[in-house]
Parts: sequence; C-alpha cells; structure tokens
Amino acid sequence: MRKFIKVILQVLDGTPAEYGKRQAGQSMVELVLVTPILIILLAGLVEIGWFANNYLSLLDVTRAGARRATVLRAEQSPRSVAWLRQYTYVPHSYLTGAETFYRMPYGVNDTDATRLEYRFTGDPAIDDTGACNFAYVDRLFYNEIVCTMIISMDPLDFNPANDIDDVIVSGFSVEMVDASRHSGQWLPADRPVAGDVPQMVVAGRYPTEANECDVIETSPGNFAVASREGRDPFDFNGNNVRDVFPQNGVDIVNNINDFTELAGYDARATNGDLLNAEKQVGFSLFGNHKIPGTYCIGSEWTMREVENFFNLPDYGLADNATRSMLPGQGMALVELYWQHEMLLQMPLLSPVFTAVGNSDGNMVIYVWAAFPLPEVEPFIVFPP
Repeated sequence: MRKFIKVILQVLDGTPAEYGKRQAGQSMVELVLVTPILIILLAGLVEIGWFANNYLSLLDVTRAGARRATVLRAEQSPRSVAWLRQYTYVPHSYLTGAETFYRMPYGVNDTDATRLEYRFTGDPAIDDTGACNFAYVDRLFYNEIVCTMIISMDPLDFNPANDIDDVIVSGFSVEMVDASRHSGQWLPADRPVAGDVPQMVVAGRYPTEANECDVIETSPGNFAVASREGRDPFDFNGNNVRDVFPQNGVDIVNNINDFTELAGYDARATNGDLLNAEKQVGFSLFGNHKIPGTYCIGSEWTMREVENFFNLPDYGLADNATRSMLPGQGMALVELYWQHEMLLQMPLLSPVFTAVGNSDGNMVIYVWAAFPLPEVEPFIVFPP
C-alpha cells in the first residue's frame, strides 16, 4: 500500500516513467503558474454569483413595489387629491451645485417636499436601519410603494449620496382607440401604429405634475426648452387643448373632450424659460437618475415605448378585429437603479467590471417591473 501511494506521489510530482530520475521543482513551478489563474477564475465566479444574486434580489424588490401598487385604492391611488404636488418633487437640497438646473419649478423647498424627508432619513418615520416604519408614514400611493421596496431591500440598502441609487414610480392610463371608425379624427398623425386602425394609446401619465421632460440637449453642452415627446401625456388626440373627462354625453370627436389632467398641474414651460420648465418624469426618490441628452431626472420610458409594449407587435396583431379586443387598462411601472460593488474587491477584476459599467466606470444594476393599476384605468366614452 505504501509503495502504491509512493508511485502516485511520484506521478503527481512529475517523476518520469523511469523512476528515480526526478526533476525536482517542476511541479512547484507549474503550481506557481497555475494557482493565480485558478484564484482569479474562482474570484470571478464568486463575483458573478454576487452580481446575479443582487440583480435577482432587486428584481424582486421592484416586483414587490409594483405588486403593492396594484391593490392601492381610493385615497391611496395616484389620482388622490390627498397627494399634493409638492410631495412629488425631489427636494432642492438633493440637487445642489451643478445639479441645481435639474430642479422642478415653483420654488419647492425641503419643508414643502416632506414626502422624501420623512420616508427615508429616520426623522421620524425611518428607524436607524433605514427601513420604513408604516406607523409614521403618510400611506399614500408613492409613499406606500417606496416603503414596501425599502423594507424588501434588506439586507441591501440605498445610498442616496452616490448619484446612482434611485427609485422611480410611474402610472399609465392606456386606452384602446379604434381610429378605423372615424378616420383621422381620434389620433394625431404620429400614432403608435400606422394607419387608422385600432391601437393602444397612452391617455394619461402619473404623477400628473411631473410627467414630461421639456429641456433637451440641442448640441453638446447647449440646452433649450423643447419637449422630449411630441405631445402632452393627457392629450392623446394631439389637439394641444387641456381636455376634460366626458360630461353630459359630450364625445371627443365633436367637442374634443376626452380625458383630464388636474387643472394647473401641468408644469410645461413657456417663453423659453429653462429654469421653470418641467424637468421630472415620474416620482423619483432621490433625483439621482439623469435622463441622457436632457436636463431632466426620472424615467427614461417614453409614452411611445409604453404604447409599443401594449400593442404587442411581436404577436402579429394585424387584424383590426383582433386589435379592437385589447382592453384599456392602467399600468404601474416601478424602476430601480442601484450601484453594484464588488464583493472581494480584487484589483485584477476591477477593470473587467469597470468596462461593463456606465460612462463613469460604475457598475449599475437597472431593473423594472410593470403590474396592472386599476385605479388609473381609463373609461373614455367614444361615440357609437
């Protein structure tokens, strides 16, 4: 037995077939050469697993938030009058220095924008662990969603100071418009699906007072007041008139009355006023995510992307009768940006993660979830 073990050791030690002619040190050199590679491979495997774990965890967090949005009703809905416009805006203290240009208009200060202060900092609604305490939080729509997500994050957490971490919540009203019944009257020329055919169209976007980006980059370093999208989110027929919900049997074809945006809540700028332009798309927790090519913060999702999502182009719904069966519906869209940091912090692997990161070399995890939102489902009355 001992002789057999000795032979095994000789083979592993690189001893040639003619035993006794040893080449001392060969295996040691091979071990020295191979071990660093094995360590790097193992560390890379650990880092990939760490990234995948965080990605899946954060994906579940967004689903928890969007799922919570589905069941919020009445005063907790995004249409509730209890949700004041100043609660939507990112407090000015979070947008300082070069970021002051991203501020929303109307001089909203930190006292007015308590929606973020009492929900995250621990005074008084948040305990030392950073988790929401529902006993203190004013449980309105966006508060409820973000608090649910913060609680679901454990053991991960947010860092509002890294200029990356952010939660963005949006609501969409999407209506089926059968343009084939009244050619050219219900939809503008720039419609989601070419031609006068039944199609899903965004008829409202929430929060109502922060749903547009009106400052875009016309050339590198130069910005101007111009809408990132071609129409107001509540003006699906493109008539540039503030529309209202149908009353007394009035229809949208004859009197252009179709849907409502709360009076005075449209922050779109006029007369080229850059400072007072609307520069926030969706409810943003920290205002960290900047929309590329603009001076806006929040969601990069456009109305057209949502419309394409609902019109199911990959399913080949070319038949008008089939398209007309798609129901109008509401949708909650929850997005999460989070800075991922390496677990082992190995210098040799840092360049690899930097290469797949953002323009600043940070590794950013972006996840989103969309769930039905019955409270904003449109009920537009069309004529027979």
